[in-house]
Amino acid sequence: MSIVRRIAPAAALSAFAPPNAAAADGAALFDGASGLAIGSGVVLALMGALTFLILTTRRLSGSSLFNRLFIVVASTSAFFSAISSAIGFSLITSQETTDFFRNAFLPPAFGVFVFFLAVAIWIGGAELVRHRDWFRGLGNGPVATMLHFIERSVKIFVIIPILSIILFAVSTWTTVVGIAGVDAVRLTYSAELERLQSECAAIAAWRQKDLAVLADLKLSVRTTALAAAREREGGFQTGSAGRGAVAAYIEGVAAWYQAVEEGVAAALEADDPSGLSPFSPNVCATISDELRSLLAADAFANYDKWASAFETAFNDFAIVLNRWRQDRRIEQLLQAQLDAFDRANPKPVAGISPAQERAINAYADEVTGALKKFLSAQRRNKPSVPQRSAAELSPERGLEIIAAHFRNAPAPVEVEKPKKTRDAATLAAERIPGLSEMTPRDAVLKHAQVFSDVWALGVAWDYASYVLMLAFLFFPSAERAAGRKDD
Repeated sequence: MSIVRRIAPAAALSAFAPPNAAAADGAALFDGASGLAIGSGVVLALMGALTFLILTTRRLSGSSLFNRLFIVVASTSAFFSAISSAIGFSLITSQETTDFFRNAFLPPAFGVFVFFLAVAIWIGGAELVRHRDWFRGLGNGPVATMLHFIERSVKIFVIIPILSIILFAVSTWTTVVGIAGVDAVRLTYSAELERLQSECAAIAAWRQKDLAVLADLKLSVRTTALAAAREREGGFQTGSAGRGAVAAYIEGVAAWYQAVEEGVAAALEADDPSGLSPFSPNVCATISDELRSLLAADAFANYDKWASAFETAFNDFAIVLNRWRQDRRIEQLLQAQLDAFDRANPKPVAGISPAQERAINAYADEVTGALKKFLSAQRRNKPSVPQRSAAELSPERGLEIIAAHFRNAPAPVEVEKPKKTRDAATLAAERIPGLSEMTPRDAVLKHAQVFSDVWALGVAWDYASYVLMLAFLFFPSAERAAGRKDD
């Protein structure tokens, strides 16, 4: 039985499966090489048609090839930014519940908005830079040229950068989220999953010591039973064979000790409410594989469903590990039996000799001493200190992440050192942290150094046109076709 069926909601995986065969066939159509070929064909067709129209339109008959290609670059970069921004916007605003306007209408509408915003800033901005708005009546003398240069400088170094800040906040940001947001979240969750797997392995190894205690207890019980048999058959402690007061007491203690062993074995063999067992040899690997399959599922169909499915399964298994970690049933059982030893095995007081009394006391001390030894071993057997989660190591979110990146020196991480003696209260308070939740917008900031190439790509898409626009300032004739350079 999988962890998803045991722990996570039943719909955890169904959210990523096509609802019927027809949908599955339709989804398969856009997967793999066929999907890549279709997508590439559509993009190449659109870009080819756009390039052809721009290069052949009569409206740009007086424009240079550089000016036309500038428009091609600005249009294509706006197109790519619009698509990636729409994906990023959908990751930011998606809802787990069905919401047509939020999940299906807003992202493409935002993509259209980004496209026209980029076109307006770069292509419209280039038009703004070309034409004079100040000092129009000064003619074409040196002073007019100087003033026109100053005007262009103000436009291209002040006005356009102000507009580009808006473009960065709207387009570049959502572009990076759309391209790298899910991968950045997966990077965080993969590290969290490794932490959970490490905790599981440590707890499984720790609980294996319970089996060693049970094995020692079984050997002690057999030794006690043999002592009872020898006393009954040969009277090795009192020198008097047969079923007397000492033999009856020793046999009673042996039977009670056998019941203690059976109680410990029953506690270890009892079914866990989760359906899992810390004594299963492959429990950690099995759960980790199932969580990795959830992590690798399609997050773009509905990001919130994907994140919720993984978070639920992760946190539910963390709860199971914490329950295993706090399981002190064996210790409590041994303590209770030790406390009840005298009541469960009353010593005979009438009609016994001093030698019989010494034999009874020695046997009782031997059994209680063995129980105390096992109880002490259980108390010394402590689980390792829980590892700190990603949220505990780096709690910054939102703008705090940006501030942390620009600090001169990173703030030292205070590592909590385990106390020399971890008492019962300390152990009871320790918990394995749940999943460190991370949104796509925080993840791309948190791991900016990992996804620096995506940030560079997003900036290049949106600001390559700005670099080309600088030619309009320093080489005004670059915008005019050959034969019209002096117009």
